[in-house]
Amino acid sequence: MFHRTRRVQILLPLAWLVAGVMDSLLLLMLPACAVLVWLVRRHQRIIGLVGTAPWASVGFARHVMVDDLVRLGWWTGLSPFVFILGCQLRILLSA
Repeated sequence: MFHRTRRVQILLPLAWLVAGVMDSLLLLMLPACAVLVWLVRRHQRIIGLVGTAPWASVGFARHVMVDDLVRLGWWTGLSPFVFILGCQLRILLSA
């Protein structure tokens, strides 16, 4: 459940490269928004397990959420560079 986040976020640069090749700003925002929605839903699930699962606590849920949001912010900060690289790749391939 928790190691899946890193695997999903590693695919973000590939999605942004494809968005650059397709020259679509909507596709630039879509992957990060989808990961953010998934993170919020997972956070709500962990909060819902507080009191029933032995590992679930509010502090743990906050820790996981903050860690994942920082990682998503770092990846999102790289998105313009990967998008520009994809645009340059599209120009290179079309020539």
